[in-house]
Amino acid sequence: MIVFDATGSVAGRLAALATKKALAGEDIVIVNAEKAIISGAPKMVVSKYYNRRLMTQKGNPDHAAKWPRRPDLLFKRIIRGMVPKKSSRGSVAYHKIKTFMGVPKEFEGTQKERFAVKNLSIASITLEQLGERLGWKAGDR
Repeated sequence: MIVFDATGSVAGRLAALATKKALAGEDIVIVNAEKAIISGAPKMVVSKYYNRRLMTQKGNPDHAAKWPRRPDLLFKRIIRGMVPKKSSRGSVAYHKIKTFMGVPKEFEGTQKERFAVKNLSIASITLEQLGERLGWKAGDR
């Protein structure tokens, strides 16, 4: 089992690495998912994800893609876009990846890997800030 600490890492790069390891057969745990960042102007990133949440199908709006507000579920949704989920191999790999906000008790003493920590002086937004701007309340877990 590999435990990644997402603090300060670029969400897409960490998601790609986690997907690759899961497809190779590893069990992946990502802690502190709310502290992963998305690089780019915060206003542009919020606008992009807000518009994704508004998209519906004309025939049946219930069949539209669902984009969560909660940071750990949003990170899991980013990973879902990278996994070949329609094949059995991809489906198995997707279920081997777990994301958590904070560090659960069972992973407190384990060694955590950090990957691609980004310089925070560059324009970026954390998944927690993005979730709050999309309407997620920190008490809604």
